[in-house]
Amino acid sequence: MSSSSKWTAQVWVKWNNNAPEWKDWNWKKEWKEVTWAASTMGEWDMVLWVDVQTPEELEKFVQKKLWGKKWVADTHSSWAKEIWSAKKAA
Repeated sequence: MSSSSKWTAQVWVKWNNNAPEWKDWNWKKEWKEVTWAASTMGEWDMVLWVDVQTPEELEKFVQKKLWGKKWVADTHSSWAKEIWSAKKAA
């Protein structure tokens, strides 16, 4: 059995009228925690995959970095911690 010390979170983001331009994602370079980002359809405008070491680091990222952007209207986070992987067990 294998485990990882990292926590992976999905952070859903709703934009306001100050939303970033689609062609300008340079702001994402500031966030080393973010491993993947996508625009979405429906209730949320974007989802971020965030890797951190603790749930507290995720909270810090959301509260300080993400909410520091003038275009954030709302967020929702869910996270997971890997406890086993068939790829790592082989």
